[in-house]
Amino acid sequence: MALMDPAGEMRGVVLGDKRLNARAVSITREVQAQPSSHFPAIFDGGDLEAFYRFTNNEAVEVEPLLEPHHRASWDRATSGHLRIAVHDTTEFGFPGEKLRAGLAHSKGRSVFYSHVPILVGLEEAPVVHGVVGMRSYVVRAGTWTEAGSAELDHKLGCGSDRWRDAVAAVRREAPPGAPLVHVMDREADDYPLLHKVISQGDHLVCRSNQNRVVVGEVRRLADVLASVPFLLERSVWLTRRTGLRPPNSLKAHPEREARAVRLAIRAGPVVVKRPGKAEDKTLPTKLALNVVEVVEVDPPEGEEPVHWRLFTTLPISTAAEAALVVDIYRKRWLIEEYFKALKTGCAVEMRQAESLDALLRTVALLVPIAVCLLHLRAVSRHSPDAPATDLFDLVEFAAMNHLLPGSKRLPATATAKQAMAAVAVLGGHLKSNGAPGWIVLGRGYLKLHRFAEGWRAALAARPAIPSTNDPESAPIGERR
Repeated sequence: MALMDPAGEMRGVVLGDKRLNARAVSITREVQAQPSSHFPAIFDGGDLEAFYRFTNNEAVEVEPLLEPHHRASWDRATSGHLRIAVHDTTEFGFPGEKLRAGLAHSKGRSVFYSHVPILVGLEEAPVVHGVVGMRSYVVRAGTWTEAGSAELDHKLGCGSDRWRDAVAAVRREAPPGAPLVHVMDREADDYPLLHKVISQGDHLVCRSNQNRVVVGEVRRLADVLASVPFLLERSVWLTRRTGLRPPNSLKAHPEREARAVRLAIRAGPVVVKRPGKAEDKTLPTKLALNVVEVVEVDPPEGEEPVHWRLFTTLPISTAAEAALVVDIYRKRWLIEEYFKALKTGCAVEMRQAESLDALLRTVALLVPIAVCLLHLRAVSRHSPDAPATDLFDLVEFAAMNHLLPGSKRLPATATAKQAMAAVAVLGGHLKSNGAPGWIVLGRGYLKLHRFAEGWRAALAARPAIPSTNDPESAPIGERR
């Protein structure tokens, strides 16, 4: 698994002008070196002015700006037998009483929302392949209005409509090949949405939010499941969940500490009825689905027990198949990590753009950089025994050894795990804190990236310094 280059994600962008194409690549290259810094700290005077001209240029449309990254994300997701798209919506809030053009204003902040599907891998290591089908919205008086690059259009009657738009957009983008699975949380438990996913030939894993009416003698979903025996038990690690969420999200996802949990899993087929209050009477009167129920065994006192009911179209006839559905749903936490990478790692909400259009272009530039931050952690865990040279070229390897204390310098035979541990050291990681996360890895990689770029510039200016193709250049950092 190779390190991802955000600037490389922009290559091939088509904005209708070669100068704009080149500017998109150069901006991404500059920002990826210090993604959480203010833009005036990243760009010098003339470059800063060029950056602001770019993000305020109405000729720069958001979809073409994101398209190369979308394409690269699909390419990375082709290795598995399933393509997994995890969906969720996040709020971007910008403090200040001054209303930014095109945004809604709420509680002293200018606000817009983005619905973000990410492609993830099924591997145990937390792999995020990238963002696809991203759409943004402004909400006024309960109406969701889609944001374009230069104007607003496509008003939606309710929030669930955006989920249907999202699964349709992902399907349009998806290349032919492996089946596509949409992973969605309780907000997506919407009969028209479930039908939409099925009708376009995709699979779903969606957490149930209501005790639906079902066909048969037993009239409710919970009653059907109560008579189904458990197939298996398994232990998993439940990730920590902070209280730093919007109030409406915090109610559904309360704060919790990380802990090991023992889960009992059972599964069976159900046929759910179309709700009587459904506005669209052309929808089928019933849907055949599978459901997997996950119940925590002996939860700690005072902790909310894990209890999931997962609708799915994937097979569930064996214990292994039911366990796979649970494993797929557990990948949903990666979308939370991605939002954190955008908001903390790339500091989206501190950006000072004065309009929605400029903010959308800015976010589009940051999208692949946030994916890269998560890639760093995945790389550190994915193929630990691979050679470090699979991840770093000779200049980067030499720069790393130059920056590390003498006792921590790496041998030429270092593994990927050793190299990423060294990157974490550069980011200030302490071994006593456990495995490094993406924040500390990103900080270390930033330090290494800056130093390696300077090293390359020195090599270009002084040909007498050994070539990067010379194996003897690897231990340069040890020379004095």
